[in-house]
Parts: sequence; C-alpha cells; structure tokens
Amino acid sequence: MKNILIAGGTGLVGKKLVQKLKNEGHSVAVLSRNPRSSGAFFWDPAHGKVDKKCLQQTTVLINLSGAGIADNRWTTSRKRELAESRIGTNHFLLELLEEMPNLTHFICASGINAYGFDSPEKTYVESDEFGSDYLSGLVKDWENSADLFAPFCKVAKVRTAVVLSETGGALGKMTPLFKRGFGSVIGSGDQSMPWIHVDDLVRMFAHIVTEELSGSYHAVSESCSNRIFSHTLADVLNKRIFLPAVPSFLLQIVLGEMAIILLKGVKASNQKIISTGFVFQYKSLSDALGQLLGKSR
Repeated sequence: MKNILIAGGTGLVGKKLVQKLKNEGHSVAVLSRNPRSSGAFFWDPAHGKVDKKCLQQTTVLINLSGAGIADNRWTTSRKRELAESRIGTNHFLLELLEEMPNLTHFICASGINAYGFDSPEKTYVESDEFGSDYLSGLVKDWENSADLFAPFCKVAKVRTAVVLSETGGALGKMTPLFKRGFGSVIGSGDQSMPWIHVDDLVRMFAHIVTEELSGSYHAVSESCSNRIFSHTLADVLNKRIFLPAVPSFLLQIVLGEMAIILLKGVKASNQKIISTGFVFQYKSLSDALGQLLGKSR
C-alpha cells in the first residue's frame, strides 16, 4: 500500500485514477483549488499556497496538472498559462520536497506531440529527439522540469495521446457534431491521430505505480489517420459522412497557430510500456468508441 498524492486529481483522468488506486488498496489524497471532499487538500501553485498536512506521508506524487492545449487560441498569454500550469506546478511541487521525506516516486503527465511534424511516416519511440516546434518545446520543458526530481526519487513521464472518454475531451466535442450529421474529415485526413481509451490510461498510471517504473512512456493504444478515426466514429454512431473535408486554411484562420494540433500528427510506438507487462484493454478504435458510446459497429 502506497500513500499517493495527486495534483490535478479532479479532472477527466484524475477522478478515475483516484478511484482505481483506492480500489487497489492505496491511500490517495488530492490537491485541489476547490477541495470539497474527504481526501482533498487545498493548493494554489500560482500563489505558492498549499495545505501541507497531506505531504508528510506521501510516497508517490502524481502531477496531472495542465491547462487544456486545445481549449483556447495560443495567444502569448495563453502560452504562458500552458507553461505555468505544467512546468510551474512541477517547480512548485519541487519546492515542497522537504515536506515529503518519504517520497520515492514522481509521475508526471506529458504529451505525445514531442517530436515535431517533419516525418509523418515515422513511428516514434521514446528515445527519439524532441522536435523544434512550439508543442515539442513545451513538452521538452515540461519533462525537464519533472526530471528535476530525479536526484531524489524515481521519475516517470507519461506522453499521452488523445484521450477518449465518455465525459469530455476530444470525443465529447466531436460526437454531437457527428450525431447531427455535421461530422467530417479534417484537412487532408492523412494526418496521424494517436489515441488511448481513458480506462487504459488510468490503468497505465496504476501500472507505473505498481511496477515503480521510471523514464518516458507513450500512452498510445493506436495511431490511425484522421480519416479512419472520423469514419469509424461515424460508423459507431450509425451515421455517414456527407460533408467535404474541413479545409486546412479555414482552420488556420479560425484557430491560428493552434490549428497544427488538428492538421498534423505523430505516430508513436507503445512497445516500451507493453514490454513492462502492461496490456491494453482497448486495442481497436471501433471497440473503444463502441464501449464509450454504448453502441457497437
């Protein structure tokens, strides 16, 4: 049994992870800006505030914090927020190390868009170099801030793909459009769209805790094209795609620099985490979408 503290434990993944770890017999506490339940403790990293009562017994620290990459246009202030919510929270947690004398493991969320978009045909592995674009730079700085924990404990970084969930995220935005017949392929449709079922992501975090793993790992069930993803989603919903593909230039006008996350993608191998004994429950996109949407193809 481990004493686990989760920052960002009230979000899409965090809530499920808390329950999963509790079910496995661990003691779990959560850092939250609005603590309302038992086991939740106040923190405000932007202003350097935290309820230190939850720190003393912590053996595993998990940071899931991070403002949504696709929630708003990438203005200068938004980029600052994206960095602060990731890198800044890691730095703040690092400052609290003296309050966590029993810490043995730090696990940090990360992003799959770490390698740039210059080689769309390549399937990347964790040892490949970071890219030179904005997203890759953000992920690199994010992971570098996590590695500051390495002299004190094991460090694991989970490079997460698009998370498929019934309660939000990318699927939550796409499904209503597809149900109404407004779904379509984006841009060329050839760009890779790596994905993972939320339950597999939660199981992967729990696996890293149990096996006490360190290093970077791809949280990716599969990398398929946007065209395949769109048509599979339509099939699961018993719909057809009638509309033409959304033009790339239109997305660039509407979203600005942020359009790159829809128009470009990376293929990533999941063999490293599999080699540790982890088994994905949802390997097929149609099975994952069918389970989440309550239907089958």
